[in-house]
Amino acid sequence: MRFISIIAALVLAASPAFAGKRIDEYVSGYWTTYAYQNDNGSFGHCGMETSFDDGMVLSILLADQGVIVAFWHPKWQLKVGTTTAMQMQIDRRYDNFAGVTMDDPQGMVSALGYDAQFWTAFKAGSTMYLSMADGRSWTVNLKGSSKATKALTVCFDLYAPNGRKGMFK
Repeated sequence: MRFISIIAALVLAASPAFAGKRIDEYVSGYWTTYAYQNDNGSFGHCGMETSFDDGMVLSILLADQGVIVAFWHPKWQLKVGTTTAMQMQIDRRYDNFAGVTMDDPQGMVSALGYDAQFWTAFKAGSTMYLSMADGRSWTVNLKGSSKATKALTVCFDLYAPNGRKGMFK
């Protein structure tokens, strides 16, 4: 029943009056799922995020480009435009390397595209390990990620441009 209320909330939230910001939120376990509209009211992305004790925020975004993993920390002073590598492991289901770009002094992103193996592992996983080439690493508890990814998929199917619906089942 609660999942149906998520769908209803997402539909009701689809209003140009909320342009340029989050238009809905749903919490499951350690994750908050949300929809985002650009300033002009067009679809921006649907995302889910969790925060760490040290202040870092990890987001999994679904956008026109596919899955994007984003990191943000208020104390980081990153050199914008630089890149590095990251190893991503989810239980024994997924193990892959991805490029990471510093897109903001406090943030970095990794565009995975439509990586079905990542998406399947992430939805069913219990722990994700992220290791950066510079030695930084994080262990991510995926508690609540199954329900949060369902809400994220509903969000994407509601807001994504035509031709993209159903990409994240």
